[in-house]
Amino acid sequence: MTYTQPHPAPTAQHAPILPDDKARAAELWESVKGTALEDDFRLVSRQHPDKDASRMHYLAFLADIEGLFAAPEADPWEASQPAPVTQPVLSAPQPEPTPEPEPQQPTPAPTPEPEEQPDATPAPEASTSEEDAAEPEPGRDAQDAPAPIATLAAPVHSGLIAQLAGLLADGGELTFQLLRVGGDVTIGIFPKPHPGEAAPVPFMLTETPDWMDANLVTAMQGYAGARRDAFSVAQQAAQRQQAANKKAADKPAPTPAKPKTSVLTLKAAEGTTLKATLGGKDVPLVVGKNDVPQGTLEIVATHPAFGEVKKTVATHANKEHDFAEQQGGRVTVNVTPQSAALEATKGETVIALHHGIEVLLAPGTWVVNAQAADHATANQTISVKAGKPQVIEMTLKEEQRLF
Repeated sequence: MTYTQPHPAPTAQHAPILPDDKARAAELWESVKGTALEDDFRLVSRQHPDKDASRMHYLAFLADIEGLFAAPEADPWEASQPAPVTQPVLSAPQPEPTPEPEPQQPTPAPTPEPEEQPDATPAPEASTSEEDAAEPEPGRDAQDAPAPIATLAAPVHSGLIAQLAGLLADGGELTFQLLRVGGDVTIGIFPKPHPGEAAPVPFMLTETPDWMDANLVTAMQGYAGARRDAFSVAQQAAQRQQAANKKAADKPAPTPAKPKTSVLTLKAAEGTTLKATLGGKDVPLVVGKNDVPQGTLEIVATHPAFGEVKKTVATHANKEHDFAEQQGGRVTVNVTPQSAALEATKGETVIALHHGIEVLLAPGTWVVNAQAADHATANQTISVKAGKPQVIEMTLKEEQRLF
């Protein structure tokens, strides 16, 4: 956590409290909640009963709260801070200095520039540019330093978070477990596999807490290098797979052979439903012309009045079929006078007829009835057979008028 100095109090005695002031107080409360400083925080809050009166009062309250963290002995997090920058654990490896050749004895050596000192032992305060970059700014937490995630480069900061971030690619995840048994603790790090990587081996270490504080980051360096190698292998495999996929996508797919079809023309009574199968697969059909695959079709024609009829049709060439020839017989009635009303009945089924117009009747026995004004009613029984057309002639006798 990063702690900063409180904001200077505004000069206006009644300036309103800013949302940032409230947010800072909430942040400090979350930091001490459940720790030894929780009671001190509550005590300071009771000592400022008028803290909400103005921003000046609230900043005074914040200053006292921030004071809880100023004393080193009151900082409960100091033991968990990352190792100092001077620790050579995660600093970038420094090249050993090459000593300058000693000057010849007879000739006095000129005074070298500071950066050309022949002394092979660097001064304690000297540091390379990489070491300067690794040192965090005063007042900043080591967690604020950027971690090289995307390329899995070796971390250059000495903090635990930076070391953990170095185990991950961009968007990577890991699970960190801490288990205490007696005086020792066991730390487990379980990274989520990189894309294309098998389940990675976890990092497990058991030592005392003090040893962990001083040496955990150093102990993790070998494991971090292995994770970087695994990431490189997985990344190369993914690139090869992407190249193979692109090559396969760029290759034109073979053009499938166009299935051979034929034209099948079907006729049937109005209201007939057609269904067909070819090799166990359904083939849609309608009354009229159909483009169907070549083969042997099993067709079923269904009608509410004519029932169900079936037909097997080979479609290796264009074909026609009239289901009406299977559904019933065509009947034409010629009546005198032509204005007579005609109808055919079979049981409860009644069908209207018209003079000289052909109609399809279901197979069976039908009674044709004819009626006309000033004429006697006439009836005729006929037998209808499928596919057998017939013409019926009927003449009604004229009745004698009474007046």
